[in-house]
Amino acid sequence: MWRIGIDEAGRGPAIGPLVVGSILIPEDDLPMLKEAGITDSKLLSHDRRIQLDDWIRTTALERGWMIELHVSTPAEIDSAMAATNLNDHEISLFASLARKLRPDKGGGILQVDACDTDARRFGNNIASRINGWPWENWTMDSRHSADLHLLAVGAASIVAKVARDHWIEQLSQEMGMDLGSGYPSDPKTIAAIPSLITGEQPHTCLRWGWATVQRVWEATHGSLPPQRPIDPDGPVSAQRTLF
Repeated sequence: MWRIGIDEAGRGPAIGPLVVGSILIPEDDLPMLKEAGITDSKLLSHDRRIQLDDWIRTTALERGWMIELHVSTPAEIDSAMAATNLNDHEISLFASLARKLRPDKGGGILQVDACDTDARRFGNNIASRINGWPWENWTMDSRHSADLHLLAVGAASIVAKVARDHWIEQLSQEMGMDLGSGYPSDPKTIAAIPSLITGEQPHTCLRWGWATVQRVWEATHGSLPPQRPIDPDGPVSAQRTLF
């Protein structure tokens, strides 16, 4: 029996990507996650998340677990928002990673952290985009706070969060400025945004459609920011990983 856990990090920031993390792990190995202290990444310090991310990846190699990440860039997010909405984009990404992790044999539970206010609807929408679902001997558990209550989802939340933080840290170094966490609630992020909209277009690291970015652009330029070109190949196709 297997568990597939899927969660995201970076749904709300004005700067940087949305990262969806997923893990395939045998049911018998779940106690190892509990013993290691796996839980909702938001409850862990930055250093502890990095330690656990390293442990997850090392143990995955030793035990044959599978890890998949999708990094959805700001351009990809803006494109998805123009076409549908963020929930629909996440549904597509969750379904895509579930398909990648399906094992050849055995049954299990696909566990997802629901971003929709209706957790059952979120799960049903994911199921509608997985060919052949329900897989033989598989069920789905879609719930709120799954990263706190389900170990596989907690592990997915950690690898997603560490990957997103690494992306932001690298970008800050490349640009020579502290971008903060990328969230609108972060004073460092708010202080950085004006310097990212000085040209004819907002910087590529920004989510152009976010209200925070639009307000600063309008205050500086006297108009709404330009509409970001839509990727003709669709938002899900631009997949890449950080590691």
